[in-house]
Amino acid sequence: MVENLKLERRTASTMAAPVKVAGTLLALAALAAVPVAAAQDRGGGQIVKSQCAKCHEAGTAGAPRIGDKTAWVPRLNRGVDTLVHIAIRGHGGMPPRGGEADLTDTELRAALLYMFDPAGPPKVATKAERAAPPMAGPHRATVNGTDVYLGLVPAKRMGDFAAGSPEAKMHGGAPTGSGYYHVNVSLFDSATQSQIKGASVALDIEQVGMGQVTKKLEAMTMRGSESYGGYVRLLPKGSYVFVVHATKPGSAKAIEAKFQERMN
Repeated sequence: MVENLKLERRTASTMAAPVKVAGTLLALAALAAVPVAAAQDRGGGQIVKSQCAKCHEAGTAGAPRIGDKTAWVPRLNRGVDTLVHIAIRGHGGMPPRGGEADLTDTELRAALLYMFDPAGPPKVATKAERAAPPMAGPHRATVNGTDVYLGLVPAKRMGDFAAGSPEAKMHGGAPTGSGYYHVNVSLFDSATQSQIKGASVALDIEQVGMGQVTKKLEAMTMRGSESYGGYVRLLPKGSYVFVVHATKPGSAKAIEAKFQERMN
């Protein structure tokens, strides 16, 4: 559709500026997240395959090829809205709206984005979407560049480890009786996801409305992964607030992460 788009004359300083590909990718991701398309609008891929590919598949008359980011990025740096307006009125050998008068502005936008990257705009994963490292607990918080994971497992499940194994013997062995849990805190560098070892870790345990106790957690190794843990006793049907206090080796800056849990 958008055929042989030529950049307008620029100043010397503008021409010297590098094309910011990463910025363009993030901008496209943000645009794709906005629900602007009506229910009846056709998808970008459908439009491109039925009409735009006639020129953009082979690059006829200098039209940027589908998926050729090197050709599309300088054009998209002018703004997607600018390219949509050009496509609406036509350009060079391309007729208005790519030769299909019933194409909506939203459909033109979708077709342009599809031609830039048929696989779709890049998705920026949130931390919540990242997979937890091995042996990390289900609860996570990020504080001062550190990912803090908290896990709670009934003490009786620690019996799954073979008798005499390091896991079975840690913290003096699993206590007997009801209400005991093994608490596990794992620390990872947010940027590199490398495990933080040698930290000092304590856990405040507050049953809502009942008071608070503090448990010093011990460094431990489970299935080759180092973390911090200990056994605690929690009442069933109780609502708890857990506050992890951690100090990384060589750092005086404390990390504090709060979690809430209701016991079954």
